Amino acid sequence: MKGYVLLFVISMLTACTSVTAVNSRQDGHLTVTSRARWDLVSWNHVRAVGLGEAEDYCEKQKKQLHTVEIHSEGLRGVTSQTVEVIFDCI
Repeated sequence: MKGYVLLFVISMLTACTSVTAVNSRQDGHLTVTSRARWDLVSWNHVRAVGLGEAEDYCEKQKKQLHTVEIHSEGLRGVTSQTVEVIFDCI
């Protein structure tokens, strides 16, 4: 039963966050943006989803993630939270 509850909680958190496709920037870096769909989602979760997407992208290319910058906007419970991860795969 505990396993089902944990699975439910994880799936609810995943549904609370959206993430864009990985895009190239003009400066040669890659970027991905994650957004909280609800105001109750923590910044740490939004950041983790963006970093996870970047890491998955690099792993598919058999490379390692190198984070260049992380930008965040928004305030939990007040405005929508957005995290932009700028990275390279090396």
